[in-house]
Amino acid sequence: MDLTPFPADAPRRLLVGFSGGRDSTALLHRLATLPDAPWAGLRAIHVHHGLHAGADRWAQQCEAQARDWNVDCAVRRVAVKREGRGLEDAARQARYAAFDAERRADECLVLAHHRDDQAETLLLALLRGSGERGLSAMRDFTVDARGPIWRPLLATPGAAVADYAAQHELSWIEDPSNRDERLSRNQLRYTVMPLLRRHWPQADAALAASAQRLAEADGLLRAQAKRDLATVLGLRDDVVEVSALRALPQERAARALRLWAESRNLRLTGDALRRVLGDWSRQPAGRALRHPLGDATLRQWGGRLWLTPRESTEPATDAHAIAPLSQLAWDGRAPLRLGHGADDADAGTLQLLGAEGFEAPLRRVARRDAPARFRAAGDRHARALQTHFAALGVPPWARDAVPLLIDAEGELQALGDLAYGAELDTWLRARGARLVWQPADPAG
Repeated sequence: MDLTPFPADAPRRLLVGFSGGRDSTALLHRLATLPDAPWAGLRAIHVHHGLHAGADRWAQQCEAQARDWNVDCAVRRVAVKREGRGLEDAARQARYAAFDAERRADECLVLAHHRDDQAETLLLALLRGSGERGLSAMRDFTVDARGPIWRPLLATPGAAVADYAAQHELSWIEDPSNRDERLSRNQLRYTVMPLLRRHWPQADAALAASAQRLAEADGLLRAQAKRDLATVLGLRDDVVEVSALRALPQERAARALRLWAESRNLRLTGDALRRVLGDWSRQPAGRALRHPLGDATLRQWGGRLWLTPRESTEPATDAHAIAPLSQLAWDGRAPLRLGHGADDADAGTLQLLGAEGFEAPLRRVARRDAPARFRAAGDRHARALQTHFAALGVPPWARDAVPLLIDAEGELQALGDLAYGAELDTWLRARGARLVWQPADPAG
């Protein structure tokens, strides 16, 4: 049973996904007994899904088997939450979350997928209507959001893995769910693939070869998408310039957008792409548009696309009842924490640099309590607050977060560090001072 060459840029410590089934048992035995191994450490992880009455016994068996080979085996218990997904997908999501939680920064995750699994994965991707990324199936070595993953058996036929297990008289766990043909992969494995092999004996090898070619094509397309994305990103990596995006051919624009979302651990749906490249292209630039996208919200405003945290559906706490903003006086001597309490450490800060403090304290007010109009330094007339925000490029959903400061007469003197009233501007210039607003981390 041959292994693919150990990747030169893989971490030198391994964490093996060990279900206790035949394939992972054969792989762990091979790794544990290989002479002159190029890695420096080997551990195993068994994920306890809790979906079968024998799950506790299986975990104990895996621990004992690993111990016999002088391998430490961690057991991670997970709760499989379907949440609209099929059982297979839900279990897989829970399993990879457990791998991610257990894997150390200097470890490479090692999985026992073999060539037959690769053929099944390609067929499943075809049946789901996947694009080139999904059709490239699994890679023998990859580094993605889950970290480095090595699949040393990916070029090995399943029959060779079975022969190795029999030759070394290994024992393994037979999970009855692996025979449940109500599950999509098992339907392929026990019904469809035998029919294909009967007529095309080289079906597994051919499908795996196609997956490899598709992986190569996907690599070229992703390289182009990276170049395209670099041309459409704004000054921040969560903003895309719409005019530059729509100057690209639509297929390239779609790939660039998918890569942008993927870089933020999000999946851009077909519906979202149709909105951005279709419906939204006909909307005025000043209209705020949004589309839910997992834990985020995709937005368009002011000729730009944004990805922001998704709004909470929980009833908002009346923070003003805790600490009314109109009562928050600030003398500038220490940074002003912008939350509503001592525990709100991630809400951002506003600070005065270049002077010890204000001669007369300013007060922070909520936008709903602020004057509706503001005269900025250098302006002849006061304008609506929302007009200032639009001119400053502050999107509608971010405006409530801008710290507003009023003086003793109730006049607006600062929109964060974005604009000052005439009186405050004169005071700051005379001292060579300025305000610095550090907004909250959007990911927090």
